[in-house]
Amino acid sequence: MEVTGLTYTYPAADAPALSDVSLRVEPGTMCAVVGANGAGKTTLCHAVRGFAPHFYNGELTGSVRVGDVDVVSADEDVLARHVGYLFQNPFTQMSGITDTVFDELAFGLGNLGVPPPEIRDRVREMLERAGLAALARKHPFALSGGQQQRVALAAVLLMDQPVLVVDEPTSQLDPAATEEVLALLARARDDGRTVLLVEHKAGLVARHADQVAVLDGGTVALAGAPAEVFTDPRTTARGADLPPATRLAADLRERGVEVGPRLDVAALAAALAPAAAPSARQGAPQQVRHTQVRPSLRASSGPAGTTPDARPRPVDQPLVELRDVTYVYPDGTRAVDGVSLTVAAGESVAIVGRNGAGKTTTVKMMNALVRPASGTVRVAGGETSHRTTAQVSRVVGYVFQNPDDQIFHSTVRAEVEYGLRRLRIAPEERADRVATAAELTGLRDVLGENPHDLPLSVRKFVTIAACIAVDPRVVVLDEPTAGQDRAGMQRLGELLRQLTGRGRAVATITHDMEFAARHADRVVVMTGGRVAADGPTDRVVTDPAVMSEARLARPVVAELADRLGLPDVGLDLDRLAAHLRGGDAPATGTG
Repeated sequence: MEVTGLTYTYPAADAPALSDVSLRVEPGTMCAVVGANGAGKTTLCHAVRGFAPHFYNGELTGSVRVGDVDVVSADEDVLARHVGYLFQNPFTQMSGITDTVFDELAFGLGNLGVPPPEIRDRVREMLERAGLAALARKHPFALSGGQQQRVALAAVLLMDQPVLVVDEPTSQLDPAATEEVLALLARARDDGRTVLLVEHKAGLVARHADQVAVLDGGTVALAGAPAEVFTDPRTTARGADLPPATRLAADLRERGVEVGPRLDVAALAAALAPAAAPSARQGAPQQVRHTQVRPSLRASSGPAGTTPDARPRPVDQPLVELRDVTYVYPDGTRAVDGVSLTVAAGESVAIVGRNGAGKTTTVKMMNALVRPASGTVRVAGGETSHRTTAQVSRVVGYVFQNPDDQIFHSTVRAEVEYGLRRLRIAPEERADRVATAAELTGLRDVLGENPHDLPLSVRKFVTIAACIAVDPRVVVLDEPTAGQDRAGMQRLGELLRQLTGRGRAVATITHDMEFAARHADRVVVMTGGRVAADGPTDRVVTDPAVMSEARLARPVVAELADRLGLPDVGLDLDRLAAHLRGGDAPATGTG
């Protein structure tokens, strides 16, 4: 695959989305494209597949070649056979005409005229390889977003095109599924296929990619092997993130620990082992498996990356209380099985677990989007069984996993103020609330734009802004971190701090354990529709038994401390640095 001098401008755009981009990817290799949202990564994918300019029109100069095919002049049927494409939002990739996952995977092969017996054999093999066999008879639209993402990728892999263009294939996946998906792409690469991968998870890129290209402002800022790119200071200066271990090494250097950049925790632990040995202490972190911890009994220190603050502490009377709730879908799937949990004022709760663990169904019961088959849900002291969804949603605001399920206006401003109009808020106050919500979510400069024209990561902030503008006492965020770049993650973290600082409760579903470690006071781990653990963040996410059972990754600080024989560190980076410097570890500190 070779891109030479590519410049592309969307119709009616004031400036090119790509400017003089040149990039060569050798056959049978994986090139990861990284950078801030808006840098041109998806547009580059569109150009390689031929969507730009064939579908989007616009003006394109330069050349794009895939093997011996000139993408700009090739017919669509030729491109479809040469380039497989996975969209950022898996919902847009579902055919919409199949009733089962099996048929969804078979759909593309049928269009290519593959004989039915061969289709059946290839689909069965892919279902096993992709870990989807248990979902073969499920309807594609009955799956979680993460499960849909795996189905979409499996459908693309089945088509067996020599080039794969994959746009954020892991954005909605849990850690275990993420590793499985990258293994599938690596196998495709090892089988001789060329992979162009857009991915924000730098740790994955460092482990699997042969080449990394950093895009910034529509141009290639730098490119090279992962070890070169992720140790170059220009990478973060251009808006791209670093692998968690590389960021941790930099944090330790700031705290006086002499260690160079490392791409993974194992290499970082090996480099620091001599410094850790004199002060290493044996032991095991406190177990919290299958433990329910009342919010009022939380540890008083703040989450990793923060200092203790004076924001309101949770009180005995929670704003939301789920007591032994269950939910069974019409096909008999028991999605939630005896869950009890609370969310209190001023509290930031992260709800984590594998795709299909019941997280989304659980939080939808918090504002009566779904009703429990048994058990009770209380919001602000009253049972939701006696109230409408509209009444409950004034207390509990819910932001969907897929922003396109919520957006229906032609401007961002109209979208954000819709709820305020429904509540008959006076125009002057309405304008103030829209401005405040836009400022908190980084939307101030796009209020006049059509939200459907904005990137997925920005559309997520549009729905968040619409929710917080009406100022509910509880904000539920379903996968807000999916698809966010480094700046977006920082904005989300600050937003949570602002909301809880005003006494609002926030419940966040996320697969990003680093984000949960930094911004949650409490973590609820779900497995198989049940609560496996519920307690203070620094206890839950550092517990190897809980994380292993839920197939979640521990935060990098905890993983490193464990490898160094310092299990008492938890998430406290200052304490870890003190151990490594050979000094006395502080009694308390920040992560």
